[in-house]
Amino acid sequence: MNTNKSSIRFGLILAFLTIAIFLTLYFLFSTQGTISEVQYFNYSALINCFLLPAIYAIGGFYNSYSFAKIQPLSFGQAWKLTFLPMFIGGLISLGFIFIFFNTTGAWAEDSLQRGWYELMTANPNPDFMEKNGEFVENMNDLSINMFTTKVFFLSFSAIIFFYFLISSIFAVFLKNRRV
Repeated sequence: MNTNKSSIRFGLILAFLTIAIFLTLYFLFSTQGTISEVQYFNYSALINCFLLPAIYAIGGFYNSYSFAKIQPLSFGQAWKLTFLPMFIGGLISLGFIFIFFNTTGAWAEDSLQRGWYELMTANPNPDFMEKNGEFVENMNDLSINMFTTKVFFLSFSAIIFFYFLISSIFAVFLKNRRV
């Protein structure tokens, strides 16, 4: 039972899927001209909030489930088999996206920033605007880089927390269970 090889393979598959989705949306935005900056931001947010978590959870679960069919797993084994593919896929894909936005995709970063700002100003939430007015105004300043190393580590920390929770839930479910 070579769990590391399987986890790395599933991690690379998850990274490939994430990068493919990212580049597809980028291609549609940059070449079609039918997607506005607000829509580009909205689609990016929807993909990041709903599609990618589902893909990663399914990928992590499938990896641990495939080994649970062979033999019962301890909590630690099931957790590792679920967490590692998500961690590897997330690290590679998020690293790719941050490098992309800091090199060739700087104009796309500006488009995302303008899309977010237009969305915030077109549909203002009075409480949010009152508490974060300076932040919202700074988002109109395109010289501010949204994809810095600090933001990368903050984002990845939040994503790792999600991976940790999902891995724990699946590990409890698969613990000492032969399926």
